[in-house]
Amino acid sequence: MGTKLLLSKILFCIVLLMFVGSAYGQNTTISGTVTDTKDRQTLIGVSVKVNGTSIGTSTGPDGTYRISVPNNATTLVFSYLGYNNLEVSIGGRTSINVSLEPSNTSLSEVVVVGYGTQKKSDVTGATATVLAKDLNAGVVNNPLQAIQGKVAGLNIVSSGGDPTNNRPTIRLRGTSSLSANSEPLIVIDGVAGVSLNSVAPEDIEQMDVLKDASAAAIYGSRGANGVIIVTTKRGKAGKATVELNSYAGMEQIANVLDFLSPDEYVSKLSELNLNVSANDYGARTNWFDEITRDAISHNQNLSISGGAENFNYRGSVVYMDQPGIALNSGMDRLNARLNLSQKMFDEKLEVQLLLSQQQSNRQFVDYFSFLLAGRINPTFPVRNDQGSYLQPGVAGFDVFNGKRIPGGFEIENPVARMEELTNEAKQRETLGNLKVFFTPVKGLRFGLNTSVNSFNENRGFFRPSTFKAGGNDLSSASRNSREVIDRLTEATGQYSQTAGKHSFDVLAGYTYQKLSNDGFNASNTGFPDVFGYNQLSAGNNNADGSTNRVVGSYKSEAILVGFIGRLNYAFNDKYLLTANIRRDGSSRFGENNRWGWFPSVSVGWRLKQEGFLQNVDFIDDLKLRVGYGVTGNQEGIYDYASRLLYGPQGSYFTNGGFQTAYNYSQNANPDLQWETSAMTNIGLDFGILKGRLNGSLEFYNKNTKDVLFDYGIAIGSTYGSDNLTAVVGSVLANVGRINNKGVELALDYLAIDKTDFQWRTNVNFAHNRNEVKSLSSGIFAYNPASPRTYGGYGSGQGGIAQPVVLQEGYPIGQFFGPKFLGFGKNADGSPKYNWQDFGGGGNDPFGKDRTYIGSAQPDLIFAWGNNFTFKRFDFNFLLRGALGHQIVNGPYIYSANPNRFPGNNALVDAFSTGIPTGLSPAFSSLWVEDGDFVRLDNFRLAYRLPNFVKYLSNAQVYIAGNNTFVLTKYRGIDPEPRLGATRDIYGGSDVGANLSPGIEPITFYPRTRSFSLGFSLIF
Repeated sequence: MGTKLLLSKILFCIVLLMFVGSAYGQNTTISGTVTDTKDRQTLIGVSVKVNGTSIGTSTGPDGTYRISVPNNATTLVFSYLGYNNLEVSIGGRTSINVSLEPSNTSLSEVVVVGYGTQKKSDVTGATATVLAKDLNAGVVNNPLQAIQGKVAGLNIVSSGGDPTNNRPTIRLRGTSSLSANSEPLIVIDGVAGVSLNSVAPEDIEQMDVLKDASAAAIYGSRGANGVIIVTTKRGKAGKATVELNSYAGMEQIANVLDFLSPDEYVSKLSELNLNVSANDYGARTNWFDEITRDAISHNQNLSISGGAENFNYRGSVVYMDQPGIALNSGMDRLNARLNLSQKMFDEKLEVQLLLSQQQSNRQFVDYFSFLLAGRINPTFPVRNDQGSYLQPGVAGFDVFNGKRIPGGFEIENPVARMEELTNEAKQRETLGNLKVFFTPVKGLRFGLNTSVNSFNENRGFFRPSTFKAGGNDLSSASRNSREVIDRLTEATGQYSQTAGKHSFDVLAGYTYQKLSNDGFNASNTGFPDVFGYNQLSAGNNNADGSTNRVVGSYKSEAILVGFIGRLNYAFNDKYLLTANIRRDGSSRFGENNRWGWFPSVSVGWRLKQEGFLQNVDFIDDLKLRVGYGVTGNQEGIYDYASRLLYGPQGSYFTNGGFQTAYNYSQNANPDLQWETSAMTNIGLDFGILKGRLNGSLEFYNKNTKDVLFDYGIAIGSTYGSDNLTAVVGSVLANVGRINNKGVELALDYLAIDKTDFQWRTNVNFAHNRNEVKSLSSGIFAYNPASPRTYGGYGSGQGGIAQPVVLQEGYPIGQFFGPKFLGFGKNADGSPKYNWQDFGGGGNDPFGKDRTYIGSAQPDLIFAWGNNFTFKRFDFNFLLRGALGHQIVNGPYIYSANPNRFPGNNALVDAFSTGIPTGLSPAFSSLWVEDGDFVRLDNFRLAYRLPNFVKYLSNAQVYIAGNNTFVLTKYRGIDPEPRLGATRDIYGGSDVGANLSPGIEPITFYPRTRSFSLGFSLIF
């Protein structure tokens, strides 16, 4: 009886399965198109699923989908990032077209945080996201230029228009270091420390900025200056998509100083009763025109992407050719990238592979040429009577129309310098990144991230014997090569769970990173010009009589080990908590302090979820955030910064010849440790008016202690906890404190929302107050009577003494010098400057008549962006500016002094400054000017074409412009000089440049204005 019952049950189950299989085997095919409700454009990659099942597909390049559904299916679910989900009843239909509504708020956006992602609504730290569609357009050769002005508190400055120097200076919430790096950590697709030049702007999906310590603490000893996370584009399931983007651009000088033209120069000679015939050599040369050009650049980007349900791919190739506006300068670059992703074993295992390579050729130019172009006599010719480049004062090269051209060490032919000198480099960066994720059970995920990134550079310099400046008659050449290999391995485990009103996510992991850096250099002189720098052995070693070494090499390594942990907790989707902890160990620091802890905690309160606000209709979302965290900084210092080093220093004579001498070159400091920054952040996120107005308000206070600083110390004295004896005159130590505090406001408003016309506007403001709190420690005491000054250059060539002082109680970038009151006369009748007398005399620790005369730190930086859509037209522009800062106008100090005329050309303004005859240039408040400005940073006008080809899903043409105009009263070249040092990610930073922002140098590469015409096609 039992056996019959068992057989009956089995038979019943088989019949039931056959019935169910038959039911599911009877499928219906449904197709349709998905569009945007606002502009009716088709949407690519929209997820289409049968509700309650795993059956799904996605829309292709033309926005269409096709899905086979069981006959008993009742509902389709459409979902897409940035849009509200839509459920549609099938109702027996075989054709269903739908339109998705953009999310009323940005709460559904995904924010990439350290080692993971979060919904924006759940984020408790200070973050900002810039999507690909919002990146700045135009001639952009670095991704950072593409987000300039997009994030409150993120200040990005490109100093000049040199395409070979395409690494802008970045400051996020101010400068917080003296000797170490002050720039945010760059993370690309989960790989920390990769050069941004390794990714083309066209390959970026989104960029996330972690601004406060509670968000950045997961990066521990590298997150003190914030973190910028770059996520590149990946393929989506569906039909293959081919995308082609191309543009051609023209760059020209945005602004040059108004020097006397040749005719004005001759006229001024007559006006001043100077000997015209002795100074007019007959030519009429605009030297700036001779060394510059309108540069035509072009960029092509081809990508192919697609995939199936468990596999996606995207490959891209980007080529950019960008000549510089200076002769023989420019850069061409090829970027190739491949992203692959495969899921398997019921989606429990996912493998992601990223391969990328960037190769570039760069032609460098000597910025000194622009200084030469301003000071050389405009009646000199470019070439002499023999057709060679004229070189003033050089025998055989200095005759024109039978007249000898006078020379001097300050006068040189700038065209010859640009045309005859060769300075070029080939660079290659290759990244291989493998990620493996394993999900054995729902909610538990293990990850392995490993990568190898290698950077190679070969650089060559050649000066031919025909280059006669300064009486040179010897050829010289040098070669430099370096290789940097960065190896990263990270292992993480993550568990997520929701139980009733409680949800939490726990992450733990381990990271190991090793950076090796080695290079080689060689030089020689006195060989035939035909070899260039390719045959150094053909030269006559030290033919110029120098004792400089002609060969050198170096190698160093650094290791960083970290343990990470994070907890995200939410109660009732209303109360949020994030806690991070990281413990790092670095080989760069002293053996007494190689390990450090970096914790953070932040909380969020979604007030809109409370009962007292749920019925307030005009408020869509309101969230209060409070966070505190500690981060570190080890970037920008050298690999063996804490160790006792020695090496070759000069030579000595013995046994009838010279031998290399060796000596100590660096003091040891076993106490050396990270700079640590503790930041408190209070933020308020809000959305009102049914999602039309969204914004955030941030208040922060950042205290950096144990600041790394190169401290002077007497040789033979003792220092440190181990009572070491100093063998050289300085030591890198942790000696100071710096404070940055400020407020940021970001607003985004959909001002007009009509069927055929939309206007969205956004604005952001940031105020930061920087102050050096202390420059002393328990071991090293700072002497305010002998403050350090920075930023000077070439007083013998009309430059200035160091105008920036580093002093407690003042910001970095504080100008210090005499306060100009006018001109007067000495007792003997000779002219003099009248400075304000502060009566300090010998009691004034800074010397008589000097005071604080300005600051390079702006009181306010801001940006205003607008986007207009009218039918098939899109127009957007971005205005950006800064207020409340000063600039040292170096070019005016040098060229606005009439006493340099007629031996040097001069600015037209030089004869209205009132500087008396016989008075030399001198730095004072006379040359410190307000740098307030508003710049039209970029604009773009695009037209979406009808789909005129069968397989074409989107086509548009556009015109774009960059740096179109600047409104300012500043008289110099550009009111936005560098913020400090631009760090080479594979070497140290320039401390002097880092501590002297706000100085416009007398040697420069002019900022450019560009216009581009391009198109985009998607198949």
